[in-house]
Amino acid sequence: MAFENIIGHDRQKRFLKYFLENKNIPHAFLFCGQEGIGKRKMALEFVRHLFCETRDACGTCRPCLKLERGSHPDLVVIQNEGSIGIDDSRLISKEISEHPFEAEKRAIIIDNAETMTTEAANALLKTIEEPPPNNHFFIITSSERDIPMTIRSRCTRVPFSLLSTAQLENYFHDAKDIGPERASLLSSISFGSIGGGLFWLDDENFSIRLKLARIISGQTTGFVTSSSVAEMASRTDRTAAMHLAFLLSFFRDLFVRYETGDASRIVNTDLAGELDATRYDPGWVERSIKRIQESVRVMRYNVNRWLIFENLLIQITGNR
Repeated sequence: MAFENIIGHDRQKRFLKYFLENKNIPHAFLFCGQEGIGKRKMALEFVRHLFCETRDACGTCRPCLKLERGSHPDLVVIQNEGSIGIDDSRLISKEISEHPFEAEKRAIIIDNAETMTTEAANALLKTIEEPPPNNHFFIITSSERDIPMTIRSRCTRVPFSLLSTAQLENYFHDAKDIGPERASLLSSISFGSIGGGLFWLDDENFSIRLKLARIISGQTTGFVTSSSVAEMASRTDRTAAMHLAFLLSFFRDLFVRYETGDASRIVNTDLAGELDATRYDPGWVERSIKRIQESVRVMRYNVNRWLIFENLLIQITGNR
């Protein structure tokens, strides 16, 4: 099967391979699913097969080598730290107005497409409504609902599901040469994605996770400490989202720990001490989960991540 170097997603691989084999490739794909599960990697692998001289992503021909170096003139990748704006749409319009430089096709990858401004989305819609020949779009998003329906309806949708813990554990153990115990933990706390596991593999992120657990459990107290940890946990959109997801998993573990007594269902297996130290109150757990979910929603539209995260910790710890 093609795409051998991508973990999991066998159904998606078969689906995409069908288009390659039949040479009937849609003008626009929508790759949707949780962040960090391989959507962008799959798009790049598809482009490698599309551009390769042997159509097999050989890795040695001129187009493959250029793609590996990120210097192929017929691959356009749009990905911004903030939002994708009208200037990005103008760049796309300029590129597709010309014939591909070297390949028979041109590929345009728009990553984190949910961050498009209204103006950028409207411009993209006009482009994919009547796309010039030989141009293929890969619109990648972890929040499909934020992509306008008018764009979604004009794309071939490829949904990506979460990876299994076994797939993740094998990846971290085999590909990253991580010991069995830590590989097992990473597979448990990575929220079904390799990207999630790699995030927690970072020592600083892992340390913040422990500090948050100790604040929630009451082992660490004080406004200054909570404010400092909130600042570290929310330094980027990505870190804020991951640490908020961790807080949800911690409260889920609390519920499982006390309501079912089934330790095998606990996600954060390394935080047994923090879970045991947390005074369990069903009402408090329910209120905290709602506050975290609300913070996730608000943070999507508010740039002051630190203030939101700090407020959240104050609300949770102040209302036990």
